[in-house]
Amino acid sequence: MGEDKQMNKLLILLLTTMLTAQNEKWSDESITLATTLTSLSVLDARQTFHMEEYRMYYDRLEPITYAHEVNPLIGKSPTKDRVVMVKVLSGALMYFGLNKMKEKNRKKALTYLNVFYFIVVLHNASLGLMS
Repeated sequence: MGEDKQMNKLLILLLTTMLTAQNEKWSDESITLATTLTSLSVLDARQTFHMEEYRMYYDRLEPITYAHEVNPLIGKSPTKDRVVMVKVLSGALMYFGLNKMKEKNRKKALTYLNVFYFIVVLHNASLGLMS
């Protein structure tokens, strides 16, 4: 149980990092889009944790064949530490890349990224992975 609280704290750190790293050149809309993107990333991580927890308890009885991790950075058998590390590092790199863009391009990029992550989270939910 303590490990879950620690993982939740690390995922919340990712969200608060994006929120507190606001730059005056970011519009309110871009900040909202970045917050939404970070929230979707956290949901995706929680769904990955759920898939692995299910496997830990039920794979011997009925293996999951319909759900697997496809992110090559996380691997086919993801650990919570690896998921958090990849999410934090990719979130930081994404923020620095977005921060260098013009506002118009940043909004477009954030919109596309949100659509992509929304589809990922919906797909995971359709497989029965709770967030």
